[in-house]
Amino acid sequence: MTTLTSQLDALAAAREGVVAVDRPDLATVGLRGGDVLRYLHAVCTQDTAGRRPGDAAEALLLSPKGRVEFAFRLAVLDDRVLLDTDAEAAPALAERLARFVFRYDVTVAEPTPGAVGLLGPDADAALAATGLPAPAAGRVAWSGAGLVAHRTAVGVDLVGPDARAAAGALERAGVAAGPAELWELVRVERGLPRVGRELTDDVLAEEAGLLGSHVHLDKGCYPGQETVARVHNLGHVQRRLAGLRFGPGGPPAPMTDLVAEDGRRAGQLRSVVDHPELGPIGLAYVRRTVDPGDAVVAGDHTATVVALPFR
Repeated sequence: MTTLTSQLDALAAAREGVVAVDRPDLATVGLRGGDVLRYLHAVCTQDTAGRRPGDAAEALLLSPKGRVEFAFRLAVLDDRVLLDTDAEAAPALAERLARFVFRYDVTVAEPTPGAVGLLGPDADAALAATGLPAPAAGRVAWSGAGLVAHRTAVGVDLVGPDARAAAGALERAGVAAGPAELWELVRVERGLPRVGRELTDDVLAEEAGLLGSHVHLDKGCYPGQETVARVHNLGHVQRRLAGLRFGPGGPPAPMTDLVAEDGRRAGQLRSVVDHPELGPIGLAYVRRTVDPGDAVVAGDHTATVVALPFR
């Protein structure tokens, strides 16, 4: 397999062709039993009751006050439902789900780390070259019992116990590999929130822009629903996810508070990267009164607020 060590070459492949990246930031949690979909419907933000094998969805577990505790994808398979989430959060997600299954026929497995990301418009062609199925919109493809393919905003993610074997098949098919930092560059460039960074237990789903993708607004009661409904009915939140472009000198550390030109608190920085084309950029929550084009100060650094995605 060709390894694209240059960030510029890897970014070009992710936009114009296809490049494979290791995703150690993801892990899967398998749920088995006759009540899995009914159980998930009762506890998460997504409507899962009527799902069938092949269906895919994104969902959240919220606190009673509507704050994001966990974000995950789910894939309905013939014999189980496979969740995937941030690897650091996966053990806590599995523990949280296992804690409340006493009324349901549900068994929660231990997390399995590892995944592969295919970035770029030729992701489906790369899968076809290896004999692996590609997922349709709103659906999931799977091969055997150990590999699931999810459509993403930037390509396809392969998750499950057989992800490492899939990486080997992609290598034999000649798919180029990108550097380890490529996914984070693409994620920040596209403005995609990540668990533990932009998705933390002080964030509302609407602030992160997840109501349309992770929340079913017409389903029944679940923890945090009242807050979701109230925010949705009001039509706005006090802060939103935005991009920051920093000047020379590099970005400050994540979690640095932002201050507006008039000295008022303007928000908080969450993720930063040194992008080879865009320079130092970051993702931040900014107050509703802060507009694209406004200048903010983060520690000793000045940044310009931009709308997402950066491209």
